[in-house]
Amino acid sequence: MKRSSRFKIASIIVILIHSLLLTGCWDRVEVNDLALILAFAVDKEEDGLYRMSVQLPLVSSLGGPSGGGGGTSGDKSYYVDSATGKTLREANNVLQSRMSRKLFYAHHRVIVIGEETAKSGLREILDVIARFPENRLTAYMVVAKGKGFDLLKAQPQFERFSAEAMRELIKMVGVTVTVKDIAQMLNTPGVDAYLPVLASVDSRPKGKSKEIELIGFSMFRDDRFAHFLTLEHAKGIRWFQPTFYSYATDFDIRKNRISVQVNQGRMEITPIVRNGKVHFQINVHARAAIIEDHSGTDWGNSKNLRMLENKLAANISEGIRTTLQEMVKNQSDIAGLGLVLARKYPQLWKTSFRENWDKHLKAVTFEIRTRATVPNIGQTTENLTKEEMR
Repeated sequence: MKRSSRFKIASIIVILIHSLLLTGCWDRVEVNDLALILAFAVDKEEDGLYRMSVQLPLVSSLGGPSGGGGGTSGDKSYYVDSATGKTLREANNVLQSRMSRKLFYAHHRVIVIGEETAKSGLREILDVIARFPENRLTAYMVVAKGKGFDLLKAQPQFERFSAEAMRELIKMVGVTVTVKDIAQMLNTPGVDAYLPVLASVDSRPKGKSKEIELIGFSMFRDDRFAHFLTLEHAKGIRWFQPTFYSYATDFDIRKNRISVQVNQGRMEITPIVRNGKVHFQINVHARAAIIEDHSGTDWGNSKNLRMLENKLAANISEGIRTTLQEMVKNQSDIAGLGLVLARKYPQLWKTSFRENWDKHLKAVTFEIRTRATVPNIGQTTENLTKEEMR
């Protein structure tokens, strides 16, 4: 065979191989054929059926005025629809049957669990969510005060979609729980699940909009809602998070209010078992800065600064103690004390505490020691106007 013929045959083979790599996607779905879900809610109806609600952006209206949905279009930027079924998949199929586009879950930001659904249990819901190949395990989960459908219909003013408002709100608070987190909590002995609780409230002064507000946290026993934890009682919950997020707190100094920003924090928990009794030694370290002061105190004076640090330490300790007391009283270990005990005493945990940890929790004692420092007192040690008057 001539050299030129061999070259032609080789060239044809290379072209044929490359042509195989240039084939199109036979099963592609155009973006225009998708209904992108921003958030969905699961509610339990009185007849036992599940109500599944979805929030969808109206792409044609995104450049116009903002507003809420509630099942209408026009100048609204999103649309909320729902359907009921014996299972979530059945409710989803009913929704799909009246949608001109394919429901697409891969972009959802938040999953809202209605109050009644949370009371009936989360395992069945999480099983369905995990089986949806499009569902994201990094999506945030929250519990709605009342119906989850009402949260999706809310019309916040800062965000175009209530889904975005919910996501940003819980991120700002610093106590976020994803689908992956809640699954790990439910499958790990020695720790109980918790979720932020959001409510749809009237804007103030009362207007047409409905805002999203964080009102507390839900404590679970196994996979069922056990107790509502108010924000006042949940002050210590952030200290048990894997990552510490800065937060502001205030208290009285000489009958006047002072606000500080706690910028850094660390907690060390040491379990001690004596005569079958479990005691937890909790050491807390915090660094903070003064952000507002109405006391008129000279913070350049070391004695005054030590007083402030002691007050801050007492404030932090009291917040943690209040949360632990609610946890013990309601037998829901959202702090994961059982997990800490299991790591320190693995064999004792398996033989004596694992099976009935919720009952042992009521007999647990703890001691909290907090050390707080305030290295940043601001640009001036006294009220600026008083300095000018001297």
